[in-house]
Amino acid sequence: CGQCAELCRFDAISFDGPGNARVSRTYRVDPIACEGCGVCAWFCPASAITFAPAVNGEWYVSETRHGPMVHAKLGIAEENSGKLVSTVRKEAGAIARQRGLGLVLIDGSPGIGCPVIASITGADLVLIVTEPTLSGLHDLGRVADVARHFGVMGLVCVNKWDLNPDVAADIERQAQERGLRLAGRVRYDRAVTDAQIRKQSVVEFQQDGCAEDVRRVWDVVRHGWSA
Repeated sequence: CGQCAELCRFDAISFDGPGNARVSRTYRVDPIACEGCGVCAWFCPASAITFAPAVNGEWYVSETRHGPMVHAKLGIAEENSGKLVSTVRKEAGAIARQRGLGLVLIDGSPGIGCPVIASITGADLVLIVTEPTLSGLHDLGRVADVARHFGVMGLVCVNKWDLNPDVAADIERQAQERGLRLAGRVRYDRAVTDAQIRKQSVVEFQQDGCAEDVRRVWDVVRHGWSA
């Protein structure tokens, strides 16, 4: 009937040609464009579409010096998915409740696709980290629109702002025009690489430089989350 093609927001389903003895016309699913959301299968009136279970990654729980971390590893040539992010979030929330932890930090991926939507949905606050480039300026608006759509408060941090102060100022101006609060700026600092070599976070590695910037941003985030 073609209802699946009409509903697919990723344009992954297209008319494939004339039908056969059973159907009047056929459709084809592009496996590259398909995001696996399942809308086509859910709404198909003839139940002609099925989703075979597939394993595209594994999730783990690791104990770190800062507390538990739930993370995942994708299989070879597998793409990230909202389902995998949702699974990681669900397990992290369960651990937080079991251990009486009041805060769960979610590291979202770039863009506005399904993994980002899965990261944002139900969150109390979103910290949008961008860099002073034209693409960073553009992507800021896209992520801000997604956060607003889901009713999540947004903060903005400009990373490596001193590499292009003019664009950094444009980003902050656009953020304010969109009603986003500025969490702060983080300067470019080679100490980040030195800290990684020593398997430390930059705030453990040094007290000044960008470590001071990160602490200030965290203070704003913590206040915004608890407000």
